[in-house]
Amino acid sequence: MKSLPLGIGDFERIIKGNFIYVDKTKYIHELVSKEGMYFLSRPRRFGKSLLLSTVSCLFKGKRELFKETWIHDKWDWQEYPVVHISFAAGLFKSPEDLEEKIDNILRFNAIQYDLNLSGKSVASRFENLLVSLYSKTRRPIVVLVDEYEKPVLDNITNPEKAKEMREILRGFYSVLKDYTGMIRFLLITGLTKFTKMGVFSALNNLTDISFKPEYAQMLGYTHEEVVQYFDVYINKYLQLTGLSKEEFLEMFREYYDGYSFDGIWYDEVGNDRRVYNPYAVLLFFDNMRFAPYWSDSGAPSFVYEYLKKHGISKQELLQKFSESDFSTFEIEDNPPSMFLAQAGYLSLKLITDRTDPEPIYELYIPNTDVRKGLEKFILSIQNSIELAEVIKESNELFKAIKFKDLEKMIGVINSIYSKVSSRARKRIEKSGKEDRLTHLEAFYQSIMVSLFESTGVHVVSEEESAGGRADVVVRYNGVVYVIELKVDKSAKEALEQIKAKGYHEPYRGKEVYLIGVSVSSKTGMIEEWMWEKV
Repeated sequence: MKSLPLGIGDFERIIKGNFIYVDKTKYIHELVSKEGMYFLSRPRRFGKSLLLSTVSCLFKGKRELFKETWIHDKWDWQEYPVVHISFAAGLFKSPEDLEEKIDNILRFNAIQYDLNLSGKSVASRFENLLVSLYSKTRRPIVVLVDEYEKPVLDNITNPEKAKEMREILRGFYSVLKDYTGMIRFLLITGLTKFTKMGVFSALNNLTDISFKPEYAQMLGYTHEEVVQYFDVYINKYLQLTGLSKEEFLEMFREYYDGYSFDGIWYDEVGNDRRVYNPYAVLLFFDNMRFAPYWSDSGAPSFVYEYLKKHGISKQELLQKFSESDFSTFEIEDNPPSMFLAQAGYLSLKLITDRTDPEPIYELYIPNTDVRKGLEKFILSIQNSIELAEVIKESNELFKAIKFKDLEKMIGVINSIYSKVSSRARKRIEKSGKEDRLTHLEAFYQSIMVSLFESTGVHVVSEEESAGGRADVVVRYNGVVYVIELKVDKSAKEALEQIKAKGYHEPYRGKEVYLIGVSVSSKTGMIEEWMWEKV
């Protein structure tokens, strides 16, 4: 059985170490067969580093590594000099940090080809590297750049420092413009899209393939690839749990699938084109349990700090955008919704014809893993609660749901209510008496929903039934909680409304808990609650 390539972004190490390699060389062949300069935007932990490592091995002519891949008998295996630049590692907090990193990268590349570098600036040393390498090998050069904008992202909440970093990078990358004649292939990857006046303003011949359908599945695992390459691990999980394969795959898709990078969900014959996050898939099969692996580990602090600075609400996030909108703003000026789409917390669905001159996309949350992380951000930022507190309470709430501990469940909700900023309530106090209570109920309901969604359980707000709409319905592992919330009214009244209007009727035959909750408008806390099991 092949091992899981956890944290390994080196193609040669994966192949020689007998790790699973999900063969993406058909997509790579489509790309590298064309001479040119390309840019690809993808979220963190989606395999960008592995892609560049694979391309590097390909152009270095390491044919023996590809013998079990699609491309093996379809490539000419000529050897080209490769310059590999990566900003993925390290933290860049000053121009000196960045210039030292660039200098180390250039020297490392020079050592590979026994070259000596000269030049006073990083741009001049980069120029010297390209010229010397071309002169020595007499072969066109392949240039690969990983996480091109990481130094800017490290300073995203400091506009002046971000601008300094962008200016250094602009000068560095501008060298490529003057030497396109000696470059066989260029691929630059990053988290965020570039603007025409930003880091790559000099590279007006850079082709952006981020939205192109032919490369939408080049990174990430398709459903078919998961079943094909991880079959042994799937069977191991089925043996542990007793689930059927169909049951498992349905749960697996809901938790980790759902990313679309061209907005086209299905092909002409109905096959799903969306992809799984590879990092989450590997960690799932390593741990053999469901958990928010990507959102827990793929959420660098700059994402939270960026959203905190710009403000965030769920209503503002799920908007519609055109493709060109993603290239309109500088990295640090992106609207939160577009920033989250590029960071991997939101994904794309095409809602116009692909052939339209300016296709329109709508944004959506792709899966449970992402939703858990995003809801924690929203709950923290909208209600002025420390993120660490939200994470703690979310974990406690999940345990309460799992063990059907209703008292603890209400206690956690009340704990969050106690931390909500009084400013939010005061804004509602300005409305009229009747509207005030209605708005307060909606306010506390939204907090409750967001808190439940941060645990990863299935939550529906205002779920319709024959008798009306329940405030909150939570489902987990065959157990259903139907919750009605009232402000300045009794918990008994809330509970009786559930029963009178039959909010629980769609779940007859399941284990169902009916919960009535009363919140005080004065304290903002749950004053009383009642429950029944049906």
